Parts: sequence; C-alpha cells; structure tokens
Amino acid sequence: MSDDMDEILQVFYQECDEQLQELERGLAVLADGQSGQETINAVFRAVHSIKGGAASFGLDNLVRFAHVFESSLDGLRSGRVVPTPDVVKTFLKAMDVLSDLVTEAREGTPVDTARIAESRVELEAIISTGGAAPAAADIVPQDFVPVPLDFEPIPMDFEPVPVEFEPVPVAFEPVPVHFDFGDKTPVSGSGALVVTFRPHDALYERGDDARNMLNGLADLAAAVPGGSMTTTCDFSALPVFDAVEPLRSYLSWRVVLPSEVTEDAVAGVFDWVSDACDVTTTREETAAAAGSGNSAGLPHEGEPEAVLDRAGHESASVPLVHIANVEPAPPSVPSSVVPEPVASDGQGAAVGAVLPAGQAAAPAAPARKTEQQASIRVDLHRIDGLMDLVGELVIAQAAIESLSRRTDTAAVQELVQGISSMQSLTRDIQDAVMAVRAQPVRGVFQRMQRVVREACSMTKKDVVLTLEGEETEVDRTLVEKLSDPLTHMLRNAVDHGIEKVEDRLAAGKPAQGHILLSAGHRSGRILITIRDDGAGINRQRVLEIAIKRGIVAPDAQLTDDEINNLIFAPGFSTAATVSDLSGRGVGMDVVKQAILSLGGRVSIQSVQGEGTTFSLSLPLTLAVLDGMLIAAANSTMVIPISSVVEAMMIDQRDVYVLPDGGNVISIRGSCMPFIPLAAALGLAQKPSAEEIRESVILVVENESGSRAALVVDEIRDQTQVVIKSIEKNYRQIDGVSAATILGDGSVSLILDVSALIASTLGRTDRTADTRRVVVA
Repeated sequence: MSDDMDEILQVFYQECDEQLQELERGLAVLADGQSGQETINAVFRAVHSIKGGAASFGLDNLVRFAHVFESSLDGLRSGRVVPTPDVVKTFLKAMDVLSDLVTEAREGTPVDTARIAESRVELEAIISTGGAAPAAADIVPQDFVPVPLDFEPIPMDFEPVPVEFEPVPVAFEPVPVHFDFGDKTPVSGSGALVVTFRPHDALYERGDDARNMLNGLADLAAAVPGGSMTTTCDFSALPVFDAVEPLRSYLSWRVVLPSEVTEDAVAGVFDWVSDACDVTTTREETAAAAGSGNSAGLPHEGEPEAVLDRAGHESASVPLVHIANVEPAPPSVPSSVVPEPVASDGQGAAVGAVLPAGQAAAPAAPARKTEQQASIRVDLHRIDGLMDLVGELVIAQAAIESLSRRTDTAAVQELVQGISSMQSLTRDIQDAVMAVRAQPVRGVFQRMQRVVREACSMTKKDVVLTLEGEETEVDRTLVEKLSDPLTHMLRNAVDHGIEKVEDRLAAGKPAQGHILLSAGHRSGRILITIRDDGAGINRQRVLEIAIKRGIVAPDAQLTDDEINNLIFAPGFSTAATVSDLSGRGVGMDVVKQAILSLGGRVSIQSVQGEGTTFSLSLPLTLAVLDGMLIAAANSTMVIPISSVVEAMMIDQRDVYVLPDGGNVISIRGSCMPFIPLAAALGLAQKPSAEEIRESVILVVENESGSRAALVVDEIRDQTQVVIKSIEKNYRQIDGVSAATILGDGSVSLILDVSALIASTLGRTDRTADTRRVVVA
C-alpha cells in the first residue's frame, strides 16, 4: 500500500477500536436486561460500520464474519430474536472473535479458524431459529413394536412396443408474466410514500445486500396498523446470462409505503448506505403527476408491458416481476446470503471452508504489519480553548517586546506586570495541554470484560464484572499502561478470589460471583479499586507457603498487612498446579512493579470469607504537578500541593511522647503522627527541642484519609514542577516518589507523602496509652 493508504488504514483501525467499545457497551447493557431499541441500533451500527470499512480494504476474513454477525443482530433489531442471556452470551463471544479479526488485520496475528467457525455456527443458529432452540428430533415411543410384512413378488411378463414419431416445430411469442403474492389490497391512494432506490456496485462489493433495505422498509410498513407495502423490482437492466458480471448492480426497486411513514424514517433505513445507493422519496400525488419519469427510471405498478416495449421482445429480454404486499422478512435466512469463500489474499484461509478428513488448513500468510501510530481523540472545545490561549500569549509576547525597547522608569513596572501576565498564560496553556492529554479510563476498563469472560471460561466459574467511574480522566500515558496490571489482578480475582460454585453455595453465597472495578479522583490522585466477594485471603496458608518458599523466616512475626503483601513477593503463588491463569508466581509481582514504575502504590484489604479489595493509587499525570517547595536539613524538597491540608507553627503543649519513643501531636483534638522530615529520610538526627520550636508543621493527608504532621525547616515557595523518574536514573528511595529540576538548575526530590505516613503508622500504635510531655 502507499503511504496515503496506510494512513487511511490506521484511521480505519482507530474507528474499529471505537466501534468495538460501542459494541461492548451496548452488549453490556443488553446483558443487564435493558434491551432498548436505541441500544440495539447502536450495536448493529457498530458491526455494520466495521464490516463496511473492512470491505473497502479487502479484509475478507473480517468482512465474512462481520456479515454473519450483522445478520444475527438484524434479527435482534427487527424483533425476531429475543435477547436472552444465552443469545447475549453468543454475541459477546462473537464480539471477541471480531476484535481478534481486527487485530489480525492490523498486526498479522492469525486467529484460530476453529474458534471463528464455532462462533459463526452459533450466530447462524440464531439466524435460522430466530433465537429459539432448534426443534427437537422426533422421538420413537418406547412401546413401539414393528409389524413384519410378508409378501411374495408376482412376476410380470411384457414386451416393449417401439413408438415412432417425428418432431413438430412449435412457434410461440413471449408473454409478459405478472406475479401477485398475497391477498391484501396494494398500497395506493393519496399521500402514499413512494421510495425508489438503485444500489451502486460498491454496495455489493463491501458485503451489503439490498434485502436489508427492503426488510427495513417492510418493518416501517408493519409498524403502521394494517399497513403493508408494495414492491416492484426492475429487471430491465439485467443482461443475458453470459454477459452478467457478478460484482455489477443491475436491479432497482420501487416501494410504495403507507402515508403514515415519514421521510425521516426512510432516511434512517438508508443511513448507512447513502453513499452507495441512489434513493428518492416522493408522495403518491407527486409520483402520479410525474408519470414514469422518476429518477431511477422505474415503471409504476401495473406497467410490466411498458418495460417489455422499452426493452424489446428479443430472447434476451427479461420480464418485470411484480411482488405485491411484501411482509417483514421471516427469521430464516438462506445460507446463500453469506458470501462464498474466495481465494486468500494474505488475510488467511477462507472461514468456514470444509476440508477433507485429515487435511489440515494451510497456515495463514501473515499480513503486512503496519506501523502503529499513537493518536487520541479530543473534544473540539478543548482545542479551541488552547488556541485562544496561544493567541493571548502572542499578544503578551508582543507587549513585552515593545516594553523592552523603552528606557523610562514606568516601563520597568509595566514589564514586570507583563511577565506576570505571561506566567499566568503559560500556566493556563499547560493546564489546557494536560486537559487535551486527559483520557477517560473507559477504554481499558471495557477491555477487562473480556479478560473476566475468558478467565471464567477457563475456571468454569460464573462471575459478573461491574464497572464504575469509567469517565474518570487521567493522563493518556497512564491509560495505556494500566491494561497489564488490571489484567493480572482480575485474573487473580477470578482464579483465586472467587470460590467454585459448590463452595459458594455451601457458604450461603449466590452461585454467581461479583467483581467491582471502579475509578475515581482522591486527593489529587486516581484511585482504582478491584473488589470481589470471594473467600478472602487465607493468611495462615499464605504465611505457610512464604515460609516454605524461603520468602520469610520461620520465626518471623508479621502483621496482617505484611502477610497480605506477601502475595506480591517474586515467585509467590498459592496455586497447586501451573495453569494458563496462575501458578508461576509472577502475576502479582508484575502488578506491583508496574504500579511502582508509574509512581503509584497498591494496598490490600481482605476479610476471610467476605472478599478482598485491591486499591491502586496513581498520579493523575506523569508530566507535571503543583508542588510546595520546603527546606529540610538544608535540602530543598517538593511536597505535592494536593497532599497538603494546612501549615502551622508548632505549639509545644500539643506534642506527646509515646511509650515506644515516638511522637504524636494533637491538633484541634485530633492526634496524628509527628514526623521530623529530615530524620525520617536519614538526612539528620532527631531534632532538638530548640530546632522543633523554630520549625513549621505541614499537615498532610494520603488518599485513604490518614493524616500526619511533617516537621520542616521552612516553606520556600509554591510552583509547578516537571516530574522525572528517580528509579530509572538512580534507584528507589523510601519516602520519595520522583525528582525534578528547579529553575536554578538544582535537583530536588518529590516526596511520597503516602509512603511516609504508612511507614510511620506501621510503627505507631494510636491506641497506646500516652503520657503528656512538654518538649522543653
């Protein structure tokens, strides 16, 4: 393909991703029992759009499967198929196959033909049975006794008599044939809506069928009480058989609908083929006045002779077939609707082709792997806002340039104001750019539905995944990197968290397990939660396995949280055998490393017998943050503004000493850990009483609501800083999440407030008796 075609193909793949998300949403709604017509139409449009685009690029495998999928959804749209749980499950399975076929076309990764054929058979069963179960075979009664028949053959003796004849030529004239099916009165009269349409060649090339439009028009007629429609098909353009080209369009139609049908409703039927079909709509009075001069050149009802006169009476002439009172199409669709398999063009072997016994299908030739181009879709108003800010920045720059040429005293003050204005504009532009980069987590969340379905299929469990907070927006870099950790955690929840059906029933739980995947903003970070209603973590078994594998010492005394965190240890697994889902001890370790690399944290809360909750805390962006510059042990550090609740001076009377030597401070009746920052980071010894009196307290809070009082030397400034990974350039440091470069070129550490609070709370017993000591 040319570069231009590659670019267009990439756009098609992006649209496929969007349509698959729309399909996932619609099927999820149907699975919840909400079968609204708009939802069904959205699902149908998604598959139809993918099929139409794939046909344009010659992606035969994708077109063939999408065609069968679309035909089954058409039954759902017309009401012939009821969206039962089994039918929706079949559609979800077909959606997974469709998604894999898109990936095959994009990346060249072949899809298992047996899996495609299995899903295709299930879809064709829905088409042929209207969603109902196949009719049962006749059953022979158990008391049936065959009756023997006794007879003797009687010989017959005869001789053949020869017959002589001579052929007599017969002359005949072709007679127009007029077929009229049905006994209803044809649609006619004042105001009847006349629809004429002639498909282009492109309509058939991309896998569409004129019958879809006729069925849609029939549905419009059936919706009118007592309504019917009259259809006239024009065969006059059809050549002799030897001259027929399979990909050419020769037929056209004239359809008369009841007057109650609106033009907008008809436009909806042709909405997705308007670029490949000539369509006109007129009312009966207009059509009658125009005579036979309609745009498609179609004869009116009762005029087959006119067609014969115009086409001539040669043997090649084809009579006009008139079909009256067409009812909505029956649920059965002949197999001939599905395009015949064609030779592979690099997209793999023809789907559904029957091979002789013992003969394996030839391996599909890998398609050319096109270069992946990252792209995002942004609301237009965000781009417009960014352009407005850039315009203001240009004006401010011109003003500063003009002021810089002046030498008077007033110009200096105006220059300072201009620089301040430009700083404000720069901040606004930065916020606008971050808003452009912000993407909802909806896309990655919806992909997790398939992960759960596949895990349930492998474990033979029934689990429902509920999504919340799908519209939560985060930086697109985070969205792209969330897929792998969430995949591992959800597989772990299905395999280890949710019990088997018999175990759940024995525990008094419903047979169907539930997992909640939610996202939301909390304290300037994004909090992603995975909660299941399974058996919870068996801490005794976890500790025994950890000791057996040498992860912890046999005499180790661990808290519940420390035991929970053992599942993140490399090589740890509670699975007895290695399977496709678990047993290798790498899944949760991968999760922890991935979250830490994003500047995040993962925590566990579990109640045995009730379930487990995993909480992922991540920064909203990996680019910049608003920070407060503070000083500790002559070092400048950055604390995220979103973590700071308030700042105050220390009152010695509010400081208490715990029996273990730790300190707490009481602020307005609430006690919280007292953390000298320099000592906590190992930069200095524990401060003296004099140093504490001259220090400043910053009350900080983590995403779970826990607070602590950080003791710092001073507050220097508030600014925005660019986040730089410290792990990639140095190593992980406890209590530090990242680093940044300040305006003077110096490097400053960005503090991890949650880690500081967690480490302090691990050493502090809030319920311990305290003795009041004034720091003197």
